[in-house]
Amino acid sequence: MSAPGIAPTTTLRPPTYMVLRDLPPEARTTQVDWTRWHLNEDDVAQSFEQGDIIRLLVSSLQELARERGWTKVLVGSDNYVAWVPAHPRVRVSPDVFLVDDPPPGRLPKSWQTWLPGHKPPRWSVEIVSEDWRKDYDDAPAKYGQMGCRELVLFDPDAARGDTRHPGRAPLVVYRRAEDGAFVEVYRGEGPAYSEQLGVWLLARLELGWTRLRLSHDEAGERLVQTADEARAKEAEARAKAEARMRDLEEELARTRGGP
Repeated sequence: MSAPGIAPTTTLRPPTYMVLRDLPPEARTTQVDWTRWHLNEDDVAQSFEQGDIIRLLVSSLQELARERGWTKVLVGSDNYVAWVPAHPRVRVSPDVFLVDDPPPGRLPKSWQTWLPGHKPPRWSVEIVSEDWRKDYDDAPAKYGQMGCRELVLFDPDAARGDTRHPGRAPLVVYRRAEDGAFVEVYRGEGPAYSEQLGVWLLARLELGWTRLRLSHDEAGERLVQTADEARAKEAEARAKAEARMRDLEEELARTRGGP
């Protein structure tokens, strides 16, 4: 006989919980050591704002690749890239990056540039964190050694107008020179041109959020859209075309039915 309110076909099971028995006496009065599960602030992968910046930028880059017909390009984020064979833990983790001709098949969990097919990113973005000195001072040297051709430092606090630390800027761009040097070519509020992407970089405030946007023009009037923005624009264009077609059909019907 089933319990009241329970369908006859429902499978029931008794409630369960972890129960520890036969513990030695010295373990019965000990407290749980939660410290082994503690995470430091440095262990947090990314803030909500950083995650939003990354998601929007990755989507825009994928749309740019689709526009340009870049079929052998990987847009990635938060993957380790190592470049010193004897010290594989010497590595960087670009917030967003672009790799040409990625290895076929299953992609690696991390990139080791000395392995076949593991090319360094040609374009990378570092979103400046609270430990901003590390990003400004260490990142250019690391990315220069790693083989990156263009590095963008995007500083959300500076983009919001934080002027407490002179020298910080919304956008800083480093680029590989002809002699191989990694040179700072831009530092300021933007727009800044990216040679590797062939578009302009804009630090913008959108709906209260700081974002790094790509634009086909310096004025930012022709933004590289995200996938969602592109689909919305296509849907709007279809709706307008269908409305025009209905208007033409109605006009034609009126013309045919006239005197």
